[in-house]
Amino acid sequence: MSKLDFNICPVCENKLHISRLACPNCEAEYPTEKNLSVFESLSPQQKEFLEVFLKSRGNIKMVGEQLQISYPTVTKRLDDLLISLGLVENEEENTEVIVDMRLFGKVNYDSVVASEIVRRKLFENKGAITISLLDGKPCRIIASSDGKSFTSDKLNDFKLAFDYSVFDCVVELLKNSNQFRAPKGNGHGKEDKVGYGKCTEDTIVGTIATRYFGKEQGESTYDPTFVIAAVLDWADIAINQRGFVALNPQYIAKLGL
Repeated sequence: MSKLDFNICPVCENKLHISRLACPNCEAEYPTEKNLSVFESLSPQQKEFLEVFLKSRGNIKMVGEQLQISYPTVTKRLDDLLISLGLVENEEENTEVIVDMRLFGKVNYDSVVASEIVRRKLFENKGAITISLLDGKPCRIIASSDGKSFTSDKLNDFKLAFDYSVFDCVVELLKNSNQFRAPKGNGHGKEDKVGYGKCTEDTIVGTIATRYFGKEQGESTYDPTFVIAAVLDWADIAINQRGFVALNPQYIAKLGL
């Protein structure tokens, strides 16, 4: 019950309203019929963002610094907040995506494992979300109904599914890297084969190639780093920057590092 969304009934999923007011002094109670305001229905994360945004007078850079999130994440959260407050239309609703969440399986709300966090956030968004890439372009992420993998319009137009374990591979690299950060690398150049050029194992693309794809030294590899880094940023696990990825300080604290 601690995870209750106070805007939606967990039993029938209808909107909740206030039916009783109580005085904490004399304990008198009064029946009423009052709908929750849009502000009361905001999630804790949205409330925190709104408070920081107002204190920063709308300065996107200051908001990012205080919440320790990247520019694309700030703009995405602002868009989500405006949609929740009913100030702009949700363009994602025009593209209906149906994910059978009954097949998704059990969701762990207490885990600090990267794969579980991303999986949980997708579950909370009914299996589909549009995030921002580092260049600000939208990127559609859709969970598979098996609860084990996801696809993206930027990963071979939804034709290439990735297991959530790919995020654990990247986080393990970051945990063991200097200052909890690692270069993204590159898997596109002629010299950037696994273990060579900018595709060495100390880079994000190199780690994904060896630990996720199981590639051997000298082989070519697919490079999904730009999407993986953006998802980690969206999930507040890492900060996506140009050329490198670093663990989010709040996530580092959760890991006890």
